[in-house]
Amino acid sequence: MSASGWRDELQDCLEHPDRSHLVRAAVTFDFRHVGGGLEIVPSLVEVLRSARQYPDFLGRLARTVTDWPVPLKRRGRFETDDQGRIDLKHGGALPVANLARFYAISSGITTSGTLARLVAAEDTGHLAAAEATNLREAFSLVARIRLEHHAACLRDGLPLDNLVAPDTLPALQRATLREALEEVAEQQKKMSAYAPMGV
Repeated sequence: MSASGWRDELQDCLEHPDRSHLVRAAVTFDFRHVGGGLEIVPSLVEVLRSARQYPDFLGRLARTVTDWPVPLKRRGRFETDDQGRIDLKHGGALPVANLARFYAISSGITTSGTLARLVAAEDTGHLAAAEATNLREAFSLVARIRLEHHAACLRDGLPLDNLVAPDTLPALQRATLREALEEVAEQQKKMSAYAPMGV
């Protein structure tokens, strides 16, 4: 699209925050300047900075944090599928990415990337240091386990997926994953002040 087309697309997401626009915002607001003289970047960043002035958009953005519950039952037991697996993308990576996106956009932070957003949210005081650290560690742990699983799939000639059986993980890694997901679940509960869980 043209520069004005992209700007209008982002602005439309803010002004009409329905489900379709939220999906587009989740992708479009994560744009990254990869190379070249992208003169469009300042114009798009200006729209991103204005996002915190749209409470309806922020409320719906907060709801995306609760869209994907972590795969834990009561007392920290993993909630697995029929084959004893959990989806680490939808139940681990996406909730943290959505939390980071919410904290960034609601704070006027325009950086992309989950870890960078969590650092910036901490640096600007919008996220407590301990919470930011825990979320960064949770995201990094989930990413590492997913990559190790992908490598095993490639080695075994299987299609890539994000379905990991917790029982196959080393005991310490399994316990750390459980703690990481518990932290994410706690942050999701806090977000329910903006968007009730399950709504």
